[in-house]
Amino acid sequence: MSTRSDSAGPTNAAPAAVATAAAGRAARHHALAGGHIRKLLAAERHLLLEHFLRLDPLSRFMRFGGVISDAALARHATRVMTGDALALGYFVDGELRAVAELHPLPKREGKPTSAEAAFSVERDWQGKGVGSALMEQLVLLAQNRDIEELQVVFLPNNGRMKRLAVHGAADFSLDEDEVVGRLKAPHATVFSRLREFIGDTFSVFSSAFDLQERSLPPSLRGN
Repeated sequence: MSTRSDSAGPTNAAPAAVATAAAGRAARHHALAGGHIRKLLAAERHLLLEHFLRLDPLSRFMRFGGVISDAALARHATRVMTGDALALGYFVDGELRAVAELHPLPKREGKPTSAEAAFSVERDWQGKGVGSALMEQLVLLAQNRDIEELQVVFLPNNGRMKRLAVHGAADFSLDEDEVVGRLKAPHATVFSRLREFIGDTFSVFSSAFDLQERSLPPSLRGN
């Protein structure tokens, strides 16, 4: 009797402890430099395209590895939001200011299950840790989908992306005129799945607040 009673306390407490830790960590990463990170919803394609169109010429060139037309950006936004990709957004006062994309790659025999990661950050929000926070959340999504390897492809002169990949402990290789960073994703755990569940719940409610923010005059946002 006493043995069962003694063991019941820690057993019942463990899920609560995991939930509390997951909620705290999720909250920290969803609040960053006056903004928050959440998944983009299917109905928010227009926000993704507007973000791409706001990128300055250099940021746009670095993100897509070359010159790209507005029409091509529109097609890419559609592919991201209607295909098997996932997108995370960094919002400030209801406006989408940075995006991380996760694109699953075709499975190859004898190779790890892989996905390509891509990032775009508007100029005024660069150098503030937004990319690193997005990377951490993207690794979580990959982890929970049994993706073993994340690939980050960028131009050799893209110093910000190289620093981001180095921060993620990536290995590098030169593929023609591009650098490919490869980093390992950890195995999924109850904790990682709970973190994503909390984030998904946050995304649904936050999208409504972001919509409300965008309906306000700029002078009233964030108040």
